[in-house]
Amino acid sequence: MTEVLPGIYQLPLPIPDNPLGYINTYLVQGNKENLLIDTGWNCNNALDSLEKQLDEIGIGFKDISRVIITHIHPDHYGLAGRLKQCSDATIAMHYLEQDLIHQYIDTDKYLLQLEHWLHINGMPYNEMLDHQAAILEMQAYIMPILPDFTFRGGETISVGSFNFQILWTPGHAPGHICLYEAGKKILFTGDCILPIITPNISLDPQESGDHPLDDYIRSLTTLKQLEADLILPAHQHVFTGLQRRITELIQHHWQRKAEILDILGTNSMTAYQIAPRVTWSAEVVGTNWQRLSRWDKIMAIMETLAHLESMRVEGKINNDSRHNTIYYQPV
Repeated sequence: MTEVLPGIYQLPLPIPDNPLGYINTYLVQGNKENLLIDTGWNCNNALDSLEKQLDEIGIGFKDISRVIITHIHPDHYGLAGRLKQCSDATIAMHYLEQDLIHQYIDTDKYLLQLEHWLHINGMPYNEMLDHQAAILEMQAYIMPILPDFTFRGGETISVGSFNFQILWTPGHAPGHICLYEAGKKILFTGDCILPIITPNISLDPQESGDHPLDDYIRSLTTLKQLEADLILPAHQHVFTGLQRRITELIQHHWQRKAEILDILGTNSMTAYQIAPRVTWSAEVVGTNWQRLSRWDKIMAIMETLAHLESMRVEGKINNDSRHNTIYYQPV
């Protein structure tokens, strides 16, 4: 537990079997209320760690009055259901994230959709079982719960002397939000902006918009206009230099598109064929395709698809369907 500013605490919670190691949740103290930003995974280690760190601050679960979820990925949303049981907190998120909670309830439907999505993008059926197992393992870290209220972006949430504007920043997730305190120049970025690694931007059959990478670049461009002296991300460490980091992230995606064009050459290929040849070491330091986990390979294929779709909209490539499989080729 670290008090990054008076009244704002960073509470790192463990993420099991993940190279990131932990997620940063944040507690904001007011006079008579406490706001928790994100919750961690639904596992006993994370819940115990949260309870211990809150105790160091001098509060318990019952003292949390609000929980804001930046987006419903398991490491941000997984514990929300258990926290609701042991506190009186209200749960809030963007309305587009609420619309996605059903995937955690009707897992079989989502698995069928994902299986079809991966197959039409080139993955053989004989590889599906391993990937299905990875998804089911991930689902175990979530206790789904509907929010008490939702945001659309633009609302202001006051906690003590802090006044946070809710910023809708789609890309990493359709309803991803950041929290901005203009007077104190503080920005909570969730997974939208991280100090070292680049957030995953995936084209998913359920969990993304139609053009997630383009959405993400627009979100970054909007955030680049802010005055923020302190950036509080969901992973890694607190940092400064918002504009510089945003420039780096945008350049990364330009370079990724150029790399994919180079991989395609004059060929016609599926996303499944392209993804293993992309450089993934920037995403998780020291990792290449062969060393990616089953889940990370799914994420890599869908991130490749996000770039391919953006390049298709730009007119750099096109696609066609042959024998129920989608192929991409340069124009």
